[in-house]
Amino acid sequence: MLVSSAGIFLDLLLNLTLLVALSILSGFLEKRLPRTSSSGVLMQGALFGLTAILGMLRPLVLGPGLIFDGRSVMISLCALFFGPAAVAVAAFPVIAYRVSLGGPGMVMGVLTVISSSAIGLATRYRFKPVERPPTWLQLYVFGLVVHAAMLLGAFTIPESNGLATLQRIGLPVMLLYPLATILAGKILSDQVVALQNLTALRDSEERFKLSMEATSDGLWDLDVVTDRAYYNPAYYHILGYEPDEFEAEGQTWRRLLHPDDLEKALAADRACIEGERDFIDAEYRMKAKNGEWRWIYARGKCISRGKDGRALRLVGTHLDITDRKVAEERLVRSLAEKEVLLREVHHRVKNNLNVVSSLLNLQSAVIETPGQALAAFQNSRDRIMAMSLAHEELYKSQDYTQVDMSQYLGELFNQLLVAYDAEGRIKLSLDVRNIVLSVNAAIPCGLIINELITNAFKYAYPGGGHGEVRVTLSKPDDGSLELRTADDGIGFPVDHPAAGGSSLGLTLVKLLVDQLGGELEVSSHPGGGSEFRIRFRDGDPA
Repeated sequence: MLVSSAGIFLDLLLNLTLLVALSILSGFLEKRLPRTSSSGVLMQGALFGLTAILGMLRPLVLGPGLIFDGRSVMISLCALFFGPAAVAVAAFPVIAYRVSLGGPGMVMGVLTVISSSAIGLATRYRFKPVERPPTWLQLYVFGLVVHAAMLLGAFTIPESNGLATLQRIGLPVMLLYPLATILAGKILSDQVVALQNLTALRDSEERFKLSMEATSDGLWDLDVVTDRAYYNPAYYHILGYEPDEFEAEGQTWRRLLHPDDLEKALAADRACIEGERDFIDAEYRMKAKNGEWRWIYARGKCISRGKDGRALRLVGTHLDITDRKVAEERLVRSLAEKEVLLREVHHRVKNNLNVVSSLLNLQSAVIETPGQALAAFQNSRDRIMAMSLAHEELYKSQDYTQVDMSQYLGELFNQLLVAYDAEGRIKLSLDVRNIVLSVNAAIPCGLIINELITNAFKYAYPGGGHGEVRVTLSKPDDGSLELRTADDGIGFPVDHPAAGGSSLGLTLVKLLVDQLGGELEVSSHPGGGSEFRIRFRDGDPA
């Protein structure tokens, strides 16, 4: 049966419409069984093979056993976009069906399926269409190559019918089939692009989700018109809630704001909504589920505005900065403490220098001989040492306002024993009972003890005698402090200067007791030792 040229074009067009339907069905299948899975690839091959066979049921017939249809386009695109497994599933039943039809064009038909598969696979491995979808020009060249190879198979038709076949079908095939390849190929390419975009979107969402989880930042998205919002799980967790435990609304956010921060936070929000600025950058407190106030650093941006310039949508993040705020407050307090400490150091240095100056003035008033001058230097050295030891103990501790008297007096005892070469001769006993005094009380106490022990060394054990000096610092039940210094030396008679307090050392002791706001009691009996008892309160006097 002869077919006119117009009929050839019409039959080919009708046959190739099946190819467009195939491309659409392929996309439908891709959404449910992705090509990344083995089952998805095999199902695509089955779909392309079945559609090719359906096209062969309504072919363009040039003569008995000489048929043309769209199988070359289908098989080549299946190989190009879905790979060897899919094209194997598609090609084998098509070849089997074409062999069953027989006829002089059987060999050409089988070779068409094989060449289309081979060209499709070679192009796939060369250009990787799944990574870089082909352009329309690349698809057109691909279609020309596939169908040029198909037409070369016409020379396998016996009895010189191949040339006649080429003359009748060559032009329509080379005109229509590459165009059909472009059409179907672009649909499949668009599916690849859509799949890539979807994968990229999913990856982006996954990265965004992971990054938000890693940083524990709360994400919010507010529809300004409806006041409805989206809060991610971290937003709820920052405030101690489970996701969706409170309504995702702007009203909820406003309700959780600290009253003192409400106006400031709303002003930042209004400025962005009304168009004064595009960004929100604010710090405020929000009430957590347990009733605590959490410091929040909020950043946001206007995503879209209406024609009047008013914001329609705001998105942003919440960062819990409570720990940072606590650290900042601690640093501010620490800085204030350091400033107070610096002023206190200046004050103490000035006071201590004044004390040293006063001691030297008192000492100079009684110097008449070189021996007295030497003794005065030694006494002054001991007094300055007593003051410096108090400050040394003070700065060893973490608290720059109090002195551990046990440590301080122990160091002072050791220094005095060495200074007066009394080790092994005079025993010093200390009972302080974990007393801690302010520095303004510790230094006078240290000077008092320095004077009393020095006097004991000088006068209680004449001729290098042996003995014991006892110092006790305790807290009676009335809350006051009691300092006792006693020795078992020779004591002193009633007319001794110590009894009347006329010596420089005893005069200094009385001045220091007055500075402490305390009371001094002196008792002594010849041959029975002496005792000094001082009662005072640690009121941290200036």
